Amino acid sequence: MSQRYAWVLNLDAELELARGRPGYVAQRKLTEQLAQHGRSSRALLGPHDILLEEHRSARRGASHGELRGRCWCPTPLALQALRASGIEPEPHPSATVLRRVNHRLFAHELGGGLPEQVYVKSREQLLARVGDYRQRWLMKRPLAFAGRGQMRVIGPLTEKQWTWVDLSLKRDGLIVEPLITPTFEVSLHGFVWQDGRSELGRVCRQAVSERGSFQAVQLATPSEVGDSAVHEALALEHAEAGEGRGHHLNGEVAAAAAHVGLAVRNLALDGFAQGLHDVALEVGGV
Repeated sequence: MSQRYAWVLNLDAELELARGRPGYVAQRKLTEQLAQHGRSSRALLGPHDILLEEHRSARRGASHGELRGRCWCPTPLALQALRASGIEPEPHPSATVLRRVNHRLFAHELGGGLPEQVYVKSREQLLARVGDYRQRWLMKRPLAFAGRGQMRVIGPLTEKQWTWVDLSLKRDGLIVEPLITPTFEVSLHGFVWQDGRSELGRVCRQAVSERGSFQAVQLATPSEVGDSAVHEALALEHAEAGEGRGHHLNGEVAAAAAHVGLAVRNLALDGFAQGLHDVALEVGGV
């Protein structure tokens, strides 16, 4: 039998990383939302894998040879949950590396993302980007997920909106990009191993609301998108990165990730890269 995994689907990993220190606790409403978000993800687990929180009996009795720990994102809390259940996690990057590559600034600095996308740290920089408000914009907090931590700019900001903006700028800055309407969204996951091998998974289709909030995920059908097309797009982005545009990937972050044997999750073409690899390709129009 192939390796069995005990999964922790900590879909709120960005919020834990955004805190930057111990003590993160998900609020009850968020916990309920996460359970709903993760329902479709459960169907994508391996046939012999388990979800840790749903198999309490397996927590105490599973030996290291039977189960290996795997996380949606190997944050300190996710790793703690595995080890508390007697399950050793697979090799993983440090929390510092996770935070850096999941931060949207990492993606932005690699040169990806939508045209006209900028990262701003002040009101002056923000106003310079949005100009006279004739164009519609989307502001994103650097560490957020499932459509959270975003605000649409469709006209001059209200006092309440400026409060949200000022808090965001003070904490971690904002990504500002043109507001588009995606027509089809897919994701691709995988790993980069210590010896340089990359291993890609199956292409999935993501269902999102009109406001961009995650609703569900399922395997994409051949009629929707061919695996080869997505893999070729990913290979092209990696090739371009290796030619100089992605020096961060070939530098300290990639080295740190490779050192522990596993690169990090969440490379999104909504901002090109937030790590290696949870690729979200958005095919849409303005």
